[in-house]
Amino acid sequence: MIKVSKIEHRGNTQILLQFEYNNEVVKMLKTIEKLQFTKTHKGWYIPYDGKSWKTFLALKLPFEIHTNTTENSEALANINQVNYKPTEITHTGTASPSLKSSDNAGITSENSTDVKLTLALHGDNGERYIHQSKGGREVWYSGGRFVIKISFNDEDVKFLKSIKGWWNQNLKRWILKGTLDNLLALQSYYDFWDTESYNKIEDIILTVSKPYAITLYKVPEERNSVMVQVIGHNANLDIIKHLSEREYHKENKRWSIPNDAAVIERLVEIYRKDGAMILNRLPLLGEDYQKMRPSYGDWKRHWLEKTDKDLRDIVEPYLDALSAKRYSLRTFDAYIGPFIRFVKHIGINKIHQINSTDIRSYMTKLGSEKVSDTYLNTAINSIKFYYQQVVFNKDLVIEEIKRPKKAKPLPVILSTSEIDRILRSTENLKHATLLYTLYSSGIRLNEILSLRVEDLWWDRDQVMIKSGKGKKDRIVPFSGVLKRLMTAYFDEYKPIYWVFEGQDRKYQYSEKSVQNVVKRAALSAKINKKVTPHTIRHCYATHLLDGGTDIRYIQELLGHANITTTLIYTHVTNHSINKIQSPLDRLMSNDLDSGFLGTNAKKSES
Repeated sequence: MIKVSKIEHRGNTQILLQFEYNNEVVKMLKTIEKLQFTKTHKGWYIPYDGKSWKTFLALKLPFEIHTNTTENSEALANINQVNYKPTEITHTGTASPSLKSSDNAGITSENSTDVKLTLALHGDNGERYIHQSKGGREVWYSGGRFVIKISFNDEDVKFLKSIKGWWNQNLKRWILKGTLDNLLALQSYYDFWDTESYNKIEDIILTVSKPYAITLYKVPEERNSVMVQVIGHNANLDIIKHLSEREYHKENKRWSIPNDAAVIERLVEIYRKDGAMILNRLPLLGEDYQKMRPSYGDWKRHWLEKTDKDLRDIVEPYLDALSAKRYSLRTFDAYIGPFIRFVKHIGINKIHQINSTDIRSYMTKLGSEKVSDTYLNTAINSIKFYYQQVVFNKDLVIEEIKRPKKAKPLPVILSTSEIDRILRSTENLKHATLLYTLYSSGIRLNEILSLRVEDLWWDRDQVMIKSGKGKKDRIVPFSGVLKRLMTAYFDEYKPIYWVFEGQDRKYQYSEKSVQNVVKRAALSAKINKKVTPHTIRHCYATHLLDGGTDIRYIQELLGHANITTTLIYTHVTNHSINKIQSPLDRLMSNDLDSGFLGTNAKKSES
């Protein structure tokens, strides 16, 4: 179901189309001129005009109008001047043909006295709606809403408010969500419909709330099969039962069929003819599933645009050298700022005439300012890169420049009980799976974002980490607990390529999203320390060391190139520290009643 709403975006009024990603739906929408995707609103949008709207209607995709204010409702009501002649419902189908609506009611006004309704469902015979009147009261069912016309009386108003109805001032009607509970409540109170009409509306509501659809997707435990879920009102299971090589998984409520293109194509064709919506979550051949990051060329253009014109002749070859060396985009960001600052201080004309003393003087000046030790080290590295990798000045000895002593802070570590509280702090399955994956494998933030479905080696209980830090591959264990959670996660979210994918299912989840998940989980668990995804990695390593795992294995699991990096966890593990008895405990162990504690205890008793 596509959610349709009016938004203000890029200085213009647009029609926003939001839906769970479906490649076939996207292909259909792309036939609309000027269709664009917005990350801000997490959906597709088209111009707010009659032409675009008519083109959208012609696609006959299922949708619901979502508005939050009367002002927004009235604006949507004016988008399309085409009037439709409603007829009695005899058939249910896909979508409402008109955006002339108010408060999601699907109401259009032909003039001030004639109010017409258009349905959120239409079939082969055009647009449909149901109207009933009794005892001076009228009710329409349309567009997933009940619209009620009554003469004012306190009892009716009290009743409609009790079932969360609201008054639409523009239409002078009461609006009510079209749910089965509300249908039953209206029938019990007003006795509007006969059995046949009631059953028709009930069938429509079920069709809208539980649309007939099949979903095809992959799961890591069944590499040679495709999973099929058949759901919705009046779903036809006989079609898939006619396949000879199908198997039903009762626990997961899904079917598996052979991963055969001809079998899949035939199944989809039959279900489409039967009226089912097809949700294809299988990776598409030739589709470019991308990491959510710009290319080197994009990053170069970004920095050149930010750079003063008179500095570009120096900065551009610097960026080209970083790109040729395939330095990470993080290094781009880290180096270019301090380097430009250095060039501005030295001067463009003198940049190739300086010596080690000039650089040392610059670093002394920089060190007197409010900058971190990390920034000072990065500044030296950025200058060194220019003279050694860009202009190849071998006479300039930068190694002699003294660097600030590197601080060695201990990592923030959470106890196992604190980690347990974090893991239990969210009811969102995707967020929980993210947290469990971070703690069960100790992988870095960029590594969990780059995790592909094919990297989960189910039968071997292993997870492949491709191109981790330093562009190195490694393997980490696949926790049994995580596997059970992943089974539920795949059935619910059905990722296509990336295990944790973004809103449009083509790009990976964003770094900021993962950081926010961890931050909110820590707050919910009432953890007072600063917790980041890397904090959970520290906890993974420390808890392994606490449990007696050899430091060399931990080094391999973390992907550390040097054992000294891993040894930092020996300073925070309680594996050996807990065996050490404090001299105070040893001194007082035989006579706890003596000294300050015993004396004050006796004073408090007296």
